[in-house]
Amino acid sequence: MIDSHRARLAIFFTVFMDLLGFGIVIPILPLYAKAIADHPSPWMAQVDRFLGLGGAGTTPGAFWAGVAFLAFSLMQFIATPILGRVSDLVGRKPVLWISLIGTAVGYVMLALTSRFEWVLAARVLDGITGGNISVAQAAMADSSKPEERSKVMGMIGAAFGLGFVLGPALAGVLSGSAMGLRMLATHGWHLPFFVAAGLSLLASLMVIFWMPETLTDEVRSRAKTEESRGHALIQAMKRPGMTQIMAIALLAMAGFSMMEGTFALLAHARFDFHQREVGYLFAYIGILIVLYQGGLVRMVAKRIPERVALWAGLLLMALSLPFLPTAPWKWPFLLVLIPMAWGSGMNTTATSALASRLTPAEDQGGLFGTMNAMTGLGRIVGPLAGTFVFARWGGHATYLASAGVVVVALLLAFTLPRKEPA
Repeated sequence: MIDSHRARLAIFFTVFMDLLGFGIVIPILPLYAKAIADHPSPWMAQVDRFLGLGGAGTTPGAFWAGVAFLAFSLMQFIATPILGRVSDLVGRKPVLWISLIGTAVGYVMLALTSRFEWVLAARVLDGITGGNISVAQAAMADSSKPEERSKVMGMIGAAFGLGFVLGPALAGVLSGSAMGLRMLATHGWHLPFFVAAGLSLLASLMVIFWMPETLTDEVRSRAKTEESRGHALIQAMKRPGMTQIMAIALLAMAGFSMMEGTFALLAHARFDFHQREVGYLFAYIGILIVLYQGGLVRMVAKRIPERVALWAGLLLMALSLPFLPTAPWKWPFLLVLIPMAWGSGMNTTATSALASRLTPAEDQGGLFGTMNAMTGLGRIVGPLAGTFVFARWGGHATYLASAGVVVVALLLAFTLPRKEPA
């Protein structure tokens, strides 16, 4: 029998270290990709002309930043359900370790290049091995009872939040440091991405030496003795209520990713913020996520049914997103981010908990691989659509469209069965 407390603690710190690296990359990748795309290769210039992005008032670099997000998300959508199902068969530990190594290699590629083609290659590699969060979620489910799922998924959310507190702040410090500026000027190397790679390598060592295998022999045997049933996404859709949950996960992430993929661009356009300031803004969002996932989620889980928490989270997101392009700096803008971040946390935790309680133990890896594939699809559509709308029509149109997508998810959430899944 596994030590569930040790397993949860190890998974928490592993996800935190990995998300610390991810938090370093997210706030600076759009500006980084945009800067590279401002000096496009010939084929990129042809695409710009085809999309009408070469004229006055357009920002072609914003579109290419979206393409950088797309490359990661498309590969993640394809690979994550497969990795989740493989973890049902061979265990969580080896799959988690391999995915972290792939992430580290992708960050090193980003650190060493100033060509957009290599940026795409790095994001493709990271996306293929980017199933670490779904495997970590499955490991958390392995080590918990069904009634504890909201609480333990909140631990994953708290690790996300802590990564987004320290990661973006660290990105801002590293980007503006004397060493970072010297490395960039002398070799064209990007110090924040090197640090992110080192953190992913450290997380992989934590998996090897500290994390116990959470998948029991009994559950693994049941998974192995079942006949091959096809792609995990198809199997998940056969369960009652799962189609709505998957669609909600996709739409909510698409709306959120339209914001996430353009937030740095919006802050730059509105307030002339650069990597350091944008990093601090993302750190603030991370603090809000930690406050919710590290504490408030327990109160919500005890007092509010997961279905109602899902409604409330989507409503908060839909109401707050349209104000981001108009709220003045400083306090009004920062206050609007509170319901946006907490609404996202409520939605994510409730969706994961509802889906987990509908799925047998031997399919948890496939489930979370499928859930992350759907959110990955949202990360494909969201940043690409968001950056294109931003490039053509600006921030107001982008964030209205983002809120509209979340409203569709909210309407769909009202169709869920009124009885909580047992």
